[in-house]
Amino acid sequence: MKKTTYIWAMGLALPLLLGSCNSKNAAGNGGEEDSTAVVVVNDTETDEEFSAEQQLLEKSWKHLGEWASQPLTVKAKGEKVNIHDFAQAFCQEYSSFEPCAKLLSYLKDPENFDGGKMNFYVHDVQKNGYIQCNWEWEFSNAVTLCYWNRKNGHQLVGVTAERGFENDDDSKYQYMFYDYDKATGMMTPDKEVVKVFDDFAAQYSSMYAYLPQEGKDCYVCTWSNDDDDSFKDYHAVWNGMSFTFSPAEE
Repeated sequence: MKKTTYIWAMGLALPLLLGSCNSKNAAGNGGEEDSTAVVVVNDTETDEEFSAEQQLLEKSWKHLGEWASQPLTVKAKGEKVNIHDFAQAFCQEYSSFEPCAKLLSYLKDPENFDGGKMNFYVHDVQKNGYIQCNWEWEFSNAVTLCYWNRKNGHQLVGVTAERGFENDDDSKYQYMFYDYDKATGMMTPDKEVVKVFDDFAAQYSSMYAYLPQEGKDCYVCTWSNDDDDSFKDYHAVWNGMSFTFSPAEE
């Protein structure tokens, strides 16, 4: 049986591009992730089971595609909002995306979350305002969040969701940004910041942005589908409200 998947994305990402970015960005990610997961592949999956899985995946990505029209309510557990609060708000809304569902499980009881059992691992750097839930296997299946403090007293929350496949054309990747206002308790989609990334990405065949585990700048990989299939790396430099792009140092 040949299994096919559905294509959907606001941004484009290819496994080849992700592999190049991962290798170059690993040294700056701050901390090591456990990669000892054991995965059992079920080769007896029926056509009906796979069809249902396809439909669920298509539905979850369609829902993510509606993010720009969906403000989110944040319920801070302490006096000061943190990355767990932002992740809770986002993942509750998009729990049909499996990494979001697993991250919700982690947030409910971090100490007893068994990533090895589920083959999902959480990289939680709360002091830096960063959290990621990733399926540790051949292809990426992840949700990542971080936030920045803005000059106007608000916070900018960044989110990336990704799902890799063996077939390049079926890979999915999306970046999202929200403005959080403590006065209202709302995360409002920030289309202006997204446009900054969209305008930069328009120069290339594909672009992938890493949200920072440390520091304030995003690491950005691009790929041009020209004669030399060139890769170029950049930094999206935080300016207190949004980003500007500059070439990454060699």
